[in-house]
Amino acid sequence: MECYILAGGQSKRFGEDKTLFSIGGMPCIQRIVQEAKEVCSEVFVVSKDTEKYRFLKDVKLLKDISQKQLPLIGLYTALNHTKEDRIIVLSADMPLIKSDLILYLWNKYDKNITLYEIGGKIYTFFGVYPKEILKPLEEYLKAGGVKALDFVRAVGYTSVKESEIVRLGVSTDAFINMNTKEDARIILEVYERIKAKNFRNDL
Repeated sequence: MECYILAGGQSKRFGEDKTLFSIGGMPCIQRIVQEAKEVCSEVFVVSKDTEKYRFLKDVKLLKDISQKQLPLIGLYTALNHTKEDRIIVLSADMPLIKSDLILYLWNKYDKNITLYEIGGKIYTFFGVYPKEILKPLEEYLKAGGVKALDFVRAVGYTSVKESEIVRLGVSTDAFINMNTKEDARIILEVYERIKAKNFRNDL
């Protein structure tokens, strides 16, 4: 399965490029790539500036089709590029993401866009997207549409609820988006807690 990591944002609220922000000595985006590569045959990073991701190994870099500053442009670029009937799409600002969650969502796909719904929030860019929505997406963008959630609701989607994640034994901390420095502080605390727990388990 192909995974496309959307990294075209400007990180305005964060104050610096959040995709390169270090989490435990590793850039945020590299942590996401690492998890994706565990379960995906190919991993692509979609961005307006591909040069800054040249350090990533065994990853294909894909330039956004348009300079328009919209996450949906990244999705359109990914769907336009793929030859597969569906793809995994991830946001580049979720460094606590787990490969188990990627695989679980892939297996829950039911021919609709399939997304996680955690704490009442729909994660539009942690999803499985079918190639067949490319045309409706193109029409939505041409009509001036900008909101990913509005598009997803218009074409229809299936959500995987938080209760299923709990049964998997995976913490919902994996869904924290790193939009601000406060988010980064929380993520770093969670990361250190997980690291300490794993260390104790290895003893």
